[in-house]
Amino acid sequence: MNIKLPLASKPIVTRLALAPAPLWAIALALTLPLGSALLATPPACAQSFRAQPKDAPNLVLLEVRLDQHLLSESLTAYQFGNDVFLPLGELSKLLTIAIRTQPVEGRASGYVLDEQRGFSLDVIGLAVTVNDKREVLDRSLVKLQADDIYVASRLLSRWLPVALEVDMSSLTLKVIPREKLPLQAGLERQDRGKRTGPRGEYVDPEFPRVATPYRKLDKPFIDQTLGLDARRAGAGGQTSAAYTAYLTGDLMGVEAELYANRNLRDKATDLRWSLGRHDPDANLLGSLHARTVMVGSVPAPGVANIALSSTGSGGITVGNRPLNQPTRFDRHTLQGDLPPGWDVELYFNEGLVAFQQSRADGQYIFADLPLVYGLNEFRLVFHGPLGQLRVERQSFLLEQSIIKPGHAYYSLTGQRDEHGKRRSVAQFDWGLTRQLSVNGGLVRLNLDGKEQRYANAGLHGYLQSFILSLDAAKSDNGGRLAQVALKTQVKGLSLGASHAEVKDFSSELYLPRADPVRSRDELQVDGTLPSAGASRMPVSLQVKRDRLESNAQNVELLGRVSAYGFGTAVTNAVRWQSNSGIKSADGVLQASRRVAGIGISGQLQYSIEPRFATSTLAISADKNLADGTLLNLGVIRGFQDQEYRLTAALNKSLGSVGIGVNGYYSNRGEYGVGIQLFVAMGFEPRRGHWMTDAQPMAPTGAASVRVFLDTNQNGVLDPGEQPVEGAGFTVNGGGTLARTGADGIVHLNRLPVKQNVDIGFDMASLEDPQLAAQQKGYRIVPRPGKVSQLDFAVSITGEIDGTTYMVVGGQRRAVGDLDLELVNANRKVVGTARSASDGYFVLSSVVPGNYMLRVSEDQLTRLGLNDLGMHMLTMASDGKFINGKELYVEASAAANPK
Repeated sequence: MNIKLPLASKPIVTRLALAPAPLWAIALALTLPLGSALLATPPACAQSFRAQPKDAPNLVLLEVRLDQHLLSESLTAYQFGNDVFLPLGELSKLLTIAIRTQPVEGRASGYVLDEQRGFSLDVIGLAVTVNDKREVLDRSLVKLQADDIYVASRLLSRWLPVALEVDMSSLTLKVIPREKLPLQAGLERQDRGKRTGPRGEYVDPEFPRVATPYRKLDKPFIDQTLGLDARRAGAGGQTSAAYTAYLTGDLMGVEAELYANRNLRDKATDLRWSLGRHDPDANLLGSLHARTVMVGSVPAPGVANIALSSTGSGGITVGNRPLNQPTRFDRHTLQGDLPPGWDVELYFNEGLVAFQQSRADGQYIFADLPLVYGLNEFRLVFHGPLGQLRVERQSFLLEQSIIKPGHAYYSLTGQRDEHGKRRSVAQFDWGLTRQLSVNGGLVRLNLDGKEQRYANAGLHGYLQSFILSLDAAKSDNGGRLAQVALKTQVKGLSLGASHAEVKDFSSELYLPRADPVRSRDELQVDGTLPSAGASRMPVSLQVKRDRLESNAQNVELLGRVSAYGFGTAVTNAVRWQSNSGIKSADGVLQASRRVAGIGISGQLQYSIEPRFATSTLAISADKNLADGTLLNLGVIRGFQDQEYRLTAALNKSLGSVGIGVNGYYSNRGEYGVGIQLFVAMGFEPRRGHWMTDAQPMAPTGAASVRVFLDTNQNGVLDPGEQPVEGAGFTVNGGGTLARTGADGIVHLNRLPVKQNVDIGFDMASLEDPQLAAQQKGYRIVPRPGKVSQLDFAVSITGEIDGTTYMVVGGQRRAVGDLDLELVNANRKVVGTARSASDGYFVLSSVVPGNYMLRVSEDQLTRLGLNDLGMHMLTMASDGKFINGKELYVEASAAANPK
């Protein structure tokens, strides 16, 4: 186990870093778009979406959690001053509270848990009634938007039987019920049945898959950064200029990406490129059923006991391992793009475990992270130099990642690693039974200046409450390794233990040394300690002991505990080592809190052995000022060298462009100033113009969605058919703020890439209740730098009503509780209804077409009834209602013998 003390070098005082200098080889292609973005006026549609008044709130997307359950990945909210405003209607729907909102009228009504506890809200009339108690509404705590009524979280916590804790650092809304919600009963049943994982609440809507065609050449998405700085130290000074660009899009019928970075002062150039395809449904390369095919700068996976994960400067990789599964059985690697000036924090099961800043190649990598039995939840929190905040999440249960019987996964990689050394990795996994899988493969790498070849094999048993693994490895010089490992869970704690026996074996995990390792024992404990209130205290303990050939022992211990409460997050990590009897220990303490709209962060690095001493203290504070401006101040104090450094940064997002200035001063007489410009660009194909933004766009996908009134029912936009304005959509079940404009088009940006994404039509967004989409949604696989194009045809719908009767002795009488089905021309049931006690029924939102109306065949059989006639119906395109249909049933002869 490669244990590292996290955050040991994190400069938390300022997040503004200066970019490298212009890359003249591509300057003409890239600086022209940058210059035009800085000088030109944004398109009208971009202005209407981004332009905000001086006191406009910040739009944020929150993850909503109830206990251990994820309720929504993207709840739209607004941050205004010290308050976060949440959508009353959408949140009530998530929590199964019967409150419905009418944002156009500024009203909401319903009840809370019990019909006797009525609720009504009149924003215009400044009145709210909760549990039949009327009070005057504080208008400053309610915001009316087109899609919902947004209410300050502290006010909602009074109205609803829940406490709402908003963590802006992780963009998470924690729901803490004061009374049991109806939703909780269903979640508890799911937990008892163990039918879903941590993200199992989302139900696959089975939308049809729509492919996004590849093009030989397409307009790319471009993220560009231009930086200038001047510094002085002692009697000398220097200036530098920098330019970076990250491009993604289609090229030669595949996905392409290029990252270019050049610093003019030292003439250094960094280039990274790749070409490839990704398909989560494994339809690449014919019978190979690959999910990934890439050439260029490709990563190589780690291999247990042999190789660490590595990034590459050139190579090829092919594989069919699912993109949402761990990169290998007991380890997971996270890597991606990180623009200049950005940093990323890694949280594992709510504990802060690692931190990285942007590198020269524009990437980050957290390699070979150990996994635990049970929940493995990774959260990446990205911080931009202009105050940007973005969160990505991955979550899975290790015990549910077993390979299905008869299935096989493979990955084949050949590369030159970051040091220019050749590396080849071939790994295979097979599912033998529901509880047993095997793996094996070959590895070739350069170790200590010599090429080494390895073979490995493993056996993994997924038993009722634990996972047992046996692994073996052999090198071409005769070295051998055998390891046994166990992962399980005891009283809420995830436990992992392993023992390895080693003989003449060296690798990247067992480095060559004069006194080689003879055996290795590892222990990992992860869980949550009980604490006061509803907060949790994630803890982790990792221990590694190496017994050497000389019988000496090396021991390494890493402990971490985190605490959250009263708006404050604290994490303390301690590392203790004993190498051949020489002991050392150090630690890092971090704390963060928001007070009166000011974010305060602190970090203290200290040593424990051989003597206790504080080494570095860093404190920073940031505050969002008016008009999208972020102010950051900080100080770093080095106790050993008696140095302190003061920093300041002022960053402003102009919507389409971001600009930042910063400066620093040291008591050693060093000082400097810098300026940075950032702009992201992407082409909207339907509207035919370039979009610009102060947030990165190149690593993500997008969709251009068009909605129109389909008068002739052919599903195609024909001349004369009108666009539909104000239509909304869901992305993977979560609501979005975007609505179609007057042209019927909306641009959905920053979609997750290389995975299935469901875009659904939000029927509640249509003002006309007679309108309905012919297709409920589509499934796409977004690509970096590519805009998928979707069409939703909307029709005027109608209603069908009538009465159901029972015929007895030649007489009829109205009968209720009959299940009715509306069947389309393809013999698919597209609508259902149940007749009331007086026999009356109504089928609403019926799109134009030909149908058959009948009583459910299953119910006829179950009750022993005969259907005395079905109705063939045609719903016209004008939405005219069909009234007075009558359906008759009678008892069958078998059910009522003479």
